[in-house]
Amino acid sequence: RLLVRSALLVGTLASVACSESSVVANNPTPGITAISPTTVDQGVAGQVIVVTGSDFVSGSVVRVDGADRPTQYLSGTELRATLPGTDFAVTGTRQLVVTNPAPGGGTSNPISLGVRAPVLPLPVITSFDPAFVTAGSGAQDVTINGTGFTSQSQVLVSFSPRPTTFNSATQVKISLSSTETAAANTLDLRVSNPPPGGGVSSETHFEIRAPVPTLAALSLTQADAGELTLTVGLTGTGFLESSAVRFAGAPRPTTFINGTALEVTLGAGDLRAAGTFPITVENPGPGGGTSSALTLTLVNGIPEITVLPSAGATAGSGGFSVAVHGRRFVAGAVVRWNGVDRPTTYLRADRLLVDLIAADVAGPATNSITVRNPSPGGGVSSPTTMTVRALGSASATSRVLTLTAADLVYDPPSGKLYASIAASSPFNGNSVVAIDPLTGTITGTVFAGSSPGRIARSDNGQYLYVGIDGANGVRRVTIPALVAGLQWSVGAGLIAGDIEPIPGSPLSVAVSRQNPGSSPPLVGVTVYDDGVPRPNSSPGHTGGNRIAFLGDPGILYGYNNAHSGFGFYEIAINTSGASHRSETGGLIGGFYVDIVGAAGRIYGTDGSVVDAGRLVKVGTFPGQATSMAVDPLTGRAFMLIGNEVTVFDLNTYQILGNIPLPPVAFDHPARLFSALVRWGTDGLAFSDLDELFIIRSPLIGP
Repeated sequence: RLLVRSALLVGTLASVACSESSVVANNPTPGITAISPTTVDQGVAGQVIVVTGSDFVSGSVVRVDGADRPTQYLSGTELRATLPGTDFAVTGTRQLVVTNPAPGGGTSNPISLGVRAPVLPLPVITSFDPAFVTAGSGAQDVTINGTGFTSQSQVLVSFSPRPTTFNSATQVKISLSSTETAAANTLDLRVSNPPPGGGVSSETHFEIRAPVPTLAALSLTQADAGELTLTVGLTGTGFLESSAVRFAGAPRPTTFINGTALEVTLGAGDLRAAGTFPITVENPGPGGGTSSALTLTLVNGIPEITVLPSAGATAGSGGFSVAVHGRRFVAGAVVRWNGVDRPTTYLRADRLLVDLIAADVAGPATNSITVRNPSPGGGVSSPTTMTVRALGSASATSRVLTLTAADLVYDPPSGKLYASIAASSPFNGNSVVAIDPLTGTITGTVFAGSSPGRIARSDNGQYLYVGIDGANGVRRVTIPALVAGLQWSVGAGLIAGDIEPIPGSPLSVAVSRQNPGSSPPLVGVTVYDDGVPRPNSSPGHTGGNRIAFLGDPGILYGYNNAHSGFGFYEIAINTSGASHRSETGGLIGGFYVDIVGAAGRIYGTDGSVVDAGRLVKVGTFPGQATSMAVDPLTGRAFMLIGNEVTVFDLNTYQILGNIPLPPVAFDHPARLFSALVRWGTDGLAFSDLDELFIIRSPLIGP
């Protein structure tokens, strides 16, 4: 009986167990109450998110924007999900849910996970690698060390952003160009991080340090004192664009050629006396320094007289000063009159002033002038002469031709006057005529064109250049054959207001182009070669509309007589054309004033006398002329004033006498130009409205 009951009990228990294993519970639907963190920085590599809620099971999975993420079950109320960096690539929100698997299960309510732009740190610069760069070393990479750097960091050089390479949170890199490293400098470097957060680091200085230059050799170790300028080449190492050559300790104009070559230009003040002078090269800081010195020895050379502004004097005129122009004059140079020293003032390397006494010019004589430079070196120049002449009488003979000459020149080889004849002339209108001044006869004529105006002669006596105002051009005429040649335009509506052939280049001329319908009329000075303009013209409006050469083809002098500035100009002439080199006021003054160039000086019809090389007014004749002529050989100037020619002494600026004229009639100076021309040994010529006057007088010469 006991055994049966046991078997019955076992069977009953087995039946119950079998019934319980066949009932499976359903998973609940999860719910989310919070996540931590709720916001993640953009760009993180990965992030663990803790999810709290209810009804989590061991199979619960966290999903982000529909994609399952690795999930760790902690309890029915807490999960831990690992999110990859791709979930944080862009800013915004991500939808996060929890799913429970079947049976039952389901998806929780969504919750937002924010992805924000990262709050960047404030960068800090601690050092540079390299610590500095040597100037002249070419392009260089510079690594900036510090903290708080990000891929968005940007280096600022003097507040200018530069392309920046991000290496790490402690290193960024930039490149400096060869231009930036060419000269010594201190650069202001900063690193900037954008918001949110971020900011700009404190300013940190990075140095481009100049090397200490070395000077190896000079192109000259000895030169003549007394030159206006001297260029010396230097070779060495460590030269920069900012390098300065010092002569006797003083900086001088320096030309950078390359890292091993410089040129220095020494001026007249450096070269005024013999001696031995140190030359060094200095590089400015940061870094830098001064090279050891090499020496240049200046030795007094043999001086040279190039011209006397006045090679003539009037007997009995009393003592006066004579300017001597030349080369290699040194401090201590002495002018000798017939071999006897005279009191001499050194002005500069090309100018001396000698005082003559009354006895030196008491009577007619031909006198020798030399210049002696002292030792070391030195010597005596070749002589030039000054002729003292007795003053002739003011009696005159005149010839008057009924001829309307617009302009007039004299050709010494042929002994002829050449005149451009206006269209309104009763005879030979629109032509160029040759006139024998001794007889007053016209010896040749050629048609020039419509309304001939200004006329100029090439210095070799081969050509005349004539402004053809009616055709807005210039024509070249061959003399003495009088053959009309090339003609070209100077511009629509323009005329050749003044013409100056270039010394030594008979096929080239400088033309002051002018617009007669405007005020001031100047359009600019243009150089033409066989009628072809060079590229550059000097500025219009306030430039020189009256122009003159003084023998140097590279310098044209100009005066503006139509603008109240009354500027006096140096106009540089080169293969590119014409350009203003300097403007000086106060040398010549007045509207309609013309200028005449002779023997190193410019003379204005207002009476002004200008040493053009020094840009200094050296005297004034007491008169305002319609026109004037200058004769350095006799030492006299002639000014056409009213109905007479006033003769002046070039040395004393005093009146020597007046030559009476037949009645003359001039138009307003804005409408008529009347040249006073010196011809032969004792002649002058000029024109008024309708007549040509040819005058001879002992007071003119010889």
